[in-house]
Amino acid sequence: MRTAFYLTVLLLLTSLSGVLHTQAEPPIDGATVEITEDETWNESASMSGELFVTNGSTLTITDVLTVATGNVINIESGSTLTVSGSILGDEVDSGLSVLNSTQLQLNFGDLAETGQLRFDFDHTIPETAMFNLTIGDQTVDAAGHDHIFIDVSLNGTDLLADFDIYYVFPVQILSIQTLHSGSGNFPTLSAHEINHTNGSLVWNSASFTLNVQGTLILNNASLYGADVQCMGMCMIEQSELVGSAPIHVGDATTILVNSSSIIGSRTDEDIIVHDLGQITYTNNQGTGGTTDQWIRLLSERRIQTNSPNITVHQTGIGYGDSVRDDFTDSTGMVDIGGSEWKRIVEWVDSNGQYHSENGELTLTLSSGWGDFATTVPAPQIPQAVINIPLPYIEIVSIDAEDTTAEVDKKIGAMVSVRNTGTASATVNIWCYVDGNLTDTTSLTTSLAPGEEKELPVSWWANTDGSQVLNCKALIPDKLQSIAQNITNIEGGFSQEVGWYIGEETEDQPFIVYGLLALIIIGGSALFSLRASTKDNSYGDVKEYSRTNENTTKDAHVDANASNDYEDTIESDED
Repeated sequence: MRTAFYLTVLLLLTSLSGVLHTQAEPPIDGATVEITEDETWNESASMSGELFVTNGSTLTITDVLTVATGNVINIESGSTLTVSGSILGDEVDSGLSVLNSTQLQLNFGDLAETGQLRFDFDHTIPETAMFNLTIGDQTVDAAGHDHIFIDVSLNGTDLLADFDIYYVFPVQILSIQTLHSGSGNFPTLSAHEINHTNGSLVWNSASFTLNVQGTLILNNASLYGADVQCMGMCMIEQSELVGSAPIHVGDATTILVNSSSIIGSRTDEDIIVHDLGQITYTNNQGTGGTTDQWIRLLSERRIQTNSPNITVHQTGIGYGDSVRDDFTDSTGMVDIGGSEWKRIVEWVDSNGQYHSENGELTLTLSSGWGDFATTVPAPQIPQAVINIPLPYIEIVSIDAEDTTAEVDKKIGAMVSVRNTGTASATVNIWCYVDGNLTDTTSLTTSLAPGEEKELPVSWWANTDGSQVLNCKALIPDKLQSIAQNITNIEGGFSQEVGWYIGEETEDQPFIVYGLLALIIIGGSALFSLRASTKDNSYGDVKEYSRTNENTTKDAHVDANASNDYEDTIESDED
């Protein structure tokens, strides 16, 4: 009996909860409305405020919902908005961008026999420009005007409008209005309602925002003037989106578009897939003209390498197939996505043709050890790691031929060195004692990856005592910042060698002194001999030295003087 009573109460409470639940209405007067349970809006309605679909609920719209300018519809994570009717922005801000090859196809029905069409442009066309509009046999020059009138037939005849343009800036047609004297109405076409070929429908601003963090399902639906932010799952099937592009597809989210039309974009693309977002795009019609159907845009293109000062040669980068040379910074980083065009790595153009960047990077580190380089395809992700091959030169050991050596005499040693890196290198090896450069024979060697060599070296010391030889690879300036990655910077060490000063022998000074004496005596004798025995001959006449000539002259003078004296004595005696 008690069980039956409890069951009755439970049924009553369940029924009462169903009665108490009131279906939510679209927000008005700037209010905020939350949808927390599954609901269906199957009547035409308007909203002015902010709408949240939350708590895992599903809101289904099967009729027309008109959204005031600046409103936001939020679909939170785990919740769903399903539309098989229409969501229309309250205001339309579109323009049809026309080119020299654009043609408009117009027919306003049978309004009057003749009349005029007024074309409104988005700006005044300069008088220096050439901008002619021709319909039938009528041509009007639009230079110097922001609108023009042209005479046409309005009796149901098809009208073809052609352009002859020589003007660098794009011109948008905002609307075409009929003027006539008949009794009918005066139809006006907004830009998105104009049939055309080779034009491009541009929406200058969105009317409202559709923020999708959960799931959006458009099935045989219409969406006008929306700013669609697809950060969850978006499925668009056999639907029409007008003035609701570009659709932004977030990183790691998904969009599926099939048999639908996306007409009118505020940018140069209908769908922008960011970073690693996923897109399936089949059998659709895009805005056309200069507007791509979809692109993949990376938020950045930063590449981490294993060294500063690497030259990065870039070719075929991004939408513009650009070429550039750059260097890695002090952390080994380089940014190859300096502009939006360089960050577009995939796209489907307005004709439905798929394209993918064919970029290539050549990274080169030039140093005294050689050039280390690699060439790879440019990564099509926001952040990537590319390492160039580098050597790793290891001084394994130093084996001296003895444990003692005499000062100022050499001792031999074998230096074992190997390359355990991935690139060849030519290195100089310098040797030290207690951190100071010491006297050794020079060591230069080339090592391929995996190669090991034994290098002979001669070592001299000019002081006595115990010493240890320490040999290291000489690191070029370009490689100093990555020294620990390319060599064992402490080098290799020999065993301890005791250096001593050699003793002099007892007879060593006498030998030296004897040699000096012999040199002095021999030099003196040679000098004396040359001075005393110089005897030069000239024919048969003997040459006398200046000393002999003077002696002869003096003797001759003395003889004459003696004769004069004797003659004087003889005169006195007489």
